Amino acid sequence: AVYMLIIVDVHDTIFDRSARAERRLEELRQMMGVVWDNSSDVICISVKGNNGDVTTMLSPTFLKIYSPSSLSEAKAIAFDLDKKHFQETKPYQNRRPGDLISAALEYKPKSTFNIEFGDLMRGKSSPTGGRYVVKDEEIGSMAHLVVRAWNVKENETLLMHELLQTKQTSNIVSIRCEANITKMEPNAMLIVVRDISERFRRFEAEKKVISETTARLKDAAANRFTRHEVKNGLLAAIGLCDSLRESVASETKNDETKIESLAALHKISHLHAKYTDPQNLSRYLFELDKTLHEVLDTILAEAMARDVIHEVYEPKLERVDLPKLLYSTMNLTSRSQSIKRFPITTFPDPLPEYAMDTQLLKYIHRNAISNACKYGKRGGQVCTSVTWNKEEGMLTMEVINLPGLRHEEILKLGDIASEIVFSPRRRLTMHCMFDERSSESALHSSGDGAWIMHKCAKTLGGACGIKFEQDQTVFTFKCPARPYQDMLSMSNISQKDFEMPKNVWGIAIDDSKIQRKLLIRFFLYIGIPKERIHIKGATSADVKGFDAWAVNFIGDHPKDYFLMIIDENLDIQEEQDATRQITISGS
Repeated sequence: AVYMLIIVDVHDTIFDRSARAERRLEELRQMMGVVWDNSSDVICISVKGNNGDVTTMLSPTFLKIYSPSSLSEAKAIAFDLDKKHFQETKPYQNRRPGDLISAALEYKPKSTFNIEFGDLMRGKSSPTGGRYVVKDEEIGSMAHLVVRAWNVKENETLLMHELLQTKQTSNIVSIRCEANITKMEPNAMLIVVRDISERFRRFEAEKKVISETTARLKDAAANRFTRHEVKNGLLAAIGLCDSLRESVASETKNDETKIESLAALHKISHLHAKYTDPQNLSRYLFELDKTLHEVLDTILAEAMARDVIHEVYEPKLERVDLPKLLYSTMNLTSRSQSIKRFPITTFPDPLPEYAMDTQLLKYIHRNAISNACKYGKRGGQVCTSVTWNKEEGMLTMEVINLPGLRHEEILKLGDIASEIVFSPRRRLTMHCMFDERSSESALHSSGDGAWIMHKCAKTLGGACGIKFEQDQTVFTFKCPARPYQDMLSMSNISQKDFEMPKNVWGIAIDDSKIQRKLLIRFFLYIGIPKERIHIKGATSADVKGFDAWAVNFIGDHPKDYFLMIIDENLDIQEEQDATRQITISGS
C-alpha cells in the first residue's frame, strides 16, 4: 500500500496538469519575451476597460527608434488614453506637418510609464526608469495611431501613419510607418507598426530617376525638333531677308526715280513713300535680320540649357572676343545711353581672345544682367567687370547692381540667401512678392535661371556665386580660360597638315538657302577654289536628279577627290502641287 501511494504521488507530480500548464505558460512567456524584445517592428497591445479608457503597451522597439543608445535597457512603454479621445476624431488625409504636431499634442496620454514585459505577464505593474525620456509629440503621435486603429470598423486592416521624432536641434521630423491592425476580440487589439521611411525614400529616389529619365528623353526630342525644324525655319527667314537686302542694294538710281514718279503719279501718302524708300527699307531689313538672329540665338540657348541640365552638353570651344560677345548679349552696339547704363570694364585692357564656349558665356551673362535689372534698383546702373589672371589662368566676371526693393530683408537671411538663389525650383520670397508683372506667375515661377547658370559654370569647369552687400549685389563667375593663340601654339597644329589636295571638288546639297551660302564659305575656308565648288538643292529638280548628276560627275573625273556634304532631310515641294511638301533622305 505504501509502495502504491509512492507510485501515485510520483505519477501526480510528473503528470500534474496544472504544473504542465504552468511550465507551458512559462515557455510561452519566454518565447513571447524574445519576440517582444527583439522584433524589428513595434508591437502594440491595446485593451479597452469597462469605463471606456484604453490602455496600450508598446514593445521596446518603440524606444529603439528614437534612441538607439538605449538598446540594452529599452523597456516596454504603457500609456492610458481617456475615452473622450475615441468619441470624435478628425480625418487624417492631407495633413500638414503643423497639423500632425497639434494632433499629437491633442492625443497626449493622461499617464505614461515604463514596464518589463515579464512583469506585465505576471500581473506586476511597478514602473521602472529608463535613460531616454519620450517627448510629448512622440508618444502623442503613437497615441493618435491607437485612436485611429480603434475607430476602424474592419477586424483586419492596414493604416499609413507618421510618427513624430524630436531631434537634438529641437526640429521635429516625421517617420513614415505602416500599421497592421488585428482586433482579437471586442475589447482587445494587436497593432504591428513597421518603419517604412527607408522604403519610402528608396521609392522617391526611383520615382525621381524615372521622372528625370522621362524628362531627358522629352528634352532630347524637343532639342532635335528645335535644332532642325525651328532652326531651319529661322534660317530660311534669314536667307529670305538676305536676298531682299541684296535686291535692295542692287537697285539703281533709275529704280529710285521710278518709285518717286510712281508715288507722285498715284499721289500715295507720305507714309507709303517712307516705307518704299530704299534707305528705310534697308534699315528695316537690317532690324528684321537682327531680330531673327536674336530669336535663333535664344532658341539654341534654350536647347543648350536642357542639355546642360541633364549634364550631357559638351563645351564647343570657339575663338571669343569677350567684350564684343558681352555687348552683343545686351544689344548695346548702337545706343550710347544703354552703354552708359551697362558699362563693361576689363583688366587688362584689351583682353586677349580666348578659346571658350560662346553659348555658355552668353547664357550666364544674359541671365545675370536680367536678374540685376529685375531685382536691383529700377533704372540703376549694372556694371560688368572682367578680370584675367594670367598666372592662375582664371577668368573672373562680376555683374554688380544697386540694391532693389526689400534689400534689407535679403541681408537678414545671410548666407542662406545665396543658397536659395542657386537652388532648383526656389526663389527668394521677397522677389516673388514684388514681381510687378504677375503675382501669380511669380509665385509659381520655376526659379531655375540661377540654377542653370550654376550648371553652365560647372560645365566650363568653374563656379558662380552671389553676395548681397549693404550697398550693392555682386554676382561672380569664375572659370579657367586659355588664350586662343596659346592653345593654338600648344596644339602643334599646322595648317599645312590639313591642306586640301589641288584636285578636290566640293559638292554639297541642302534645301536651305542660308545653309547653301554657308557651305560655299566652308569650302572656301578649307582651301577649295570657288570654281571647284558645286552646291545643289535650290530646286526640286536639283534634289531629285542629284544622285544621277553625282554619278556622272564622278565618272567624268576619275582621278580627282570629292568632299561631299549632304543634308539628311531634304524638304522639297511637288512641281504639280505647290502646297504639297515631301522629304527625301539625304543618306
